[in-house]
Amino acid sequence: MPIKILAFDTTTELCSVALMIDHHIYDHKIVASRRHSEEILPMISKLLAEAGVTLRSLDCIIFNRGPGSFVGIRIGICVAQGLALGADLPLVEVSSLVVLAQGAWRIFSIKQVISTIDARMGELYCARYYRMSDNSYWICYNEESIMTAETIATDLTCCSTMLKGSWVLAGTGWNNYVVLKNIKINDTIFLRKIVMSPEAQDMLPLGAQRFRNKMFLTPKQAQPVYLRNKIVST
Repeated sequence: MPIKILAFDTTTELCSVALMIDHHIYDHKIVASRRHSEEILPMISKLLAEAGVTLRSLDCIIFNRGPGSFVGIRIGICVAQGLALGADLPLVEVSSLVVLAQGAWRIFSIKQVISTIDARMGELYCARYYRMSDNSYWICYNEESIMTAETIATDLTCCSTMLKGSWVLAGTGWNNYVVLKNIKINDTIFLRKIVMSPEAQDMLPLGAQRFRNKMFLTPKQAQPVYLRNKIVST
């Protein structure tokens, strides 16, 4: 059944909005730095007007529950809650790390991805994904975690037998730390530097799948995922 869904992301410096109407996708993104709270609602309004639809005519809203910038996650969830309450729409959550994997798939069509987002204080949010052979969904090899760059480099070296073939290293973490920037493993091809930030357009297929599986949330149930107890403003 055709669906109409809105997605937006404010978890990194990139601020992005995307809309799926049947199979047509509208999207817009800007580097907002610390202006997410000023930019996100006008961007949503503009995209809805461009598509000729109203918020109330949508089927659901997809939000990014993190990990990422503490302030950015809070802004995104507050906006999602407000819009969902005002338009009486269900919410669907996605992870920023699997959104990076989806972006890597869109660009490279490679089914193995290691996603990282710089968590500051010398740490990174990290997860390793494999896309099912029927392309239906992503499997996370390990739980989303927060690790130092050195630990990630050591783990990749120790797990080299599991990293055969082509992988995409998606996210900001790979270029921000010397120990990860030039990492090499025999019999492994790493592609990187193109998929840097989660984008709303890559939230759409993930959210649509969860919507079809009736994995809804109410505004009260929307909760952030930070992966660390000590929070810093980013």
